[in-house]
Amino acid sequence: MFMPRSAALVLAAALMPLPIAAVQTRDAGDPPPEERLGLDSVFGAHMVVQRDRPIRIWGRARPGEPVHVSLANAQARTVAGSDGAWSVLLPARRAGGPYRLEASAPSFHDRYRDILIGDVWLCAGQSNMEFRRSSAVDLPAQFAPDTRLRMLDIARREAPMPSPHLVTLGGWKVSTPQSAARFSAICHRFGERLRAQLGVPIGLVGASWGGTRIAAFVDAATLRARDLGRTRDLGRARPDQVSRQNDGHVFNAMIAPLAPLGLRGVLWYQGESDTHRPDRYGERLAALAASWRRTFGQSLPMIVVQLPPFAPPPPATPGNWAVIREAQRRFVARDPAAGLVVQIDQRGADDLHPPYKAAVADRAAAIALRIAYRAPAGSTGPVLKRVSRRGRRLTLYYTVDDRLTSARGRAVSGFELCAETCVKVTGHLSGPDTVALIIPANVAARCVRYAWADAPRADLVSTNGWPASPLAESLGSDSATLNRGAGPCG
Repeated sequence: MFMPRSAALVLAAALMPLPIAAVQTRDAGDPPPEERLGLDSVFGAHMVVQRDRPIRIWGRARPGEPVHVSLANAQARTVAGSDGAWSVLLPARRAGGPYRLEASAPSFHDRYRDILIGDVWLCAGQSNMEFRRSSAVDLPAQFAPDTRLRMLDIARREAPMPSPHLVTLGGWKVSTPQSAARFSAICHRFGERLRAQLGVPIGLVGASWGGTRIAAFVDAATLRARDLGRTRDLGRARPDQVSRQNDGHVFNAMIAPLAPLGLRGVLWYQGESDTHRPDRYGERLAALAASWRRTFGQSLPMIVVQLPPFAPPPPATPGNWAVIREAQRRFVARDPAAGLVVQIDQRGADDLHPPYKAAVADRAAAIALRIAYRAPAGSTGPVLKRVSRRGRRLTLYYTVDDRLTSARGRAVSGFELCAETCVKVTGHLSGPDTVALIIPANVAARCVRYAWADAPRADLVSTNGWPASPLAESLGSDSATLNRGAGPCG
């Protein structure tokens, strides 16, 4: 029986056994979130609330009921609207705690202890972000509990319209070996590193769903406004997969309900399920950033994890993983509030879910320290700044924390010069932050590429071991710098 390639990829992702968190379950006697009176389910004991900005508290009561809210020594009163919804805004607070959060009305009285004020990060994406800490081979199973590192997992749900109600997997948890075992490996390690450097409470919110395309995480109105509405080509995928892959459906149920919550930033790891049709991924990633920044009402730092090396089996189109990686690189290059986690040195190019997560998380935390906190301990790794052409000599200039190096001494493999076809050339380290290429006499180069393959060899690194990103840049005439608006040049 014939199955379209896109449907086969979606179905394969759904059937592959993944070390991810279970779908949320509810006791038979519990009311659905839209019927529960009291504080929204994002609130609870052990929660972390974003510091240094006004604190929004919200929930439901019976229409017209008076509601009283207190957090530490701050208090506010309001009246529930005709639909029962209510919210109050409390003054900003510095990092600290623990405090008690209390909300009451004639129909409910909620009281939660051990509330901390700190920084809240949203970790989202698909299965490699869901990948459990207990399944990561390079993270210890036993570690010291950290009472000021907290985690919240959002249940995997989809909805055709934005929902004001969040469903979580058991509420907020304090970081222990037991509670972290089923949480995202990358997200938890990321939080550990931020805690070690910043010393403030850190809250981690996990909102991932394996096998899901980026369009599902972007509100549908933003996609339509940018002419990015997706053609539905899901073939014989299961009905539940068809529904959640629709534009905005995951956003509606898992992101939109978080809108009043203050965030410090976002860690995003996704793209595998878009490799079958990668041509407009960069535009969709920019749409996601715009959508989420508008939703949360702030210029959120976006830390993007670039796809690792992977050699997909037939009938996948060769090179599509490289196209997604280039789209991720270009998005970050254009966005001053974004950072790129390069993992082209990741081991296991035959594994869609590489079990090595420590370096990815450590790099993400270092980039967050640089981008979101302007901290001296931060780093971004080697980042291409510009390309200069003088006659038949190309020079690539990088921004690098220390200096560039190569596994082959001063030679750097993996470069290509392209016109109608591509010719491999060897680069040479010509300075602490530069790589030089010589254009062969018989080549009319219009493009330079580096590590351009689904699972390439990548030699170029900084002395601290961070790899340079794969790239594809169009070339202009002599003395021209790189063309940021060009595509992957073939």
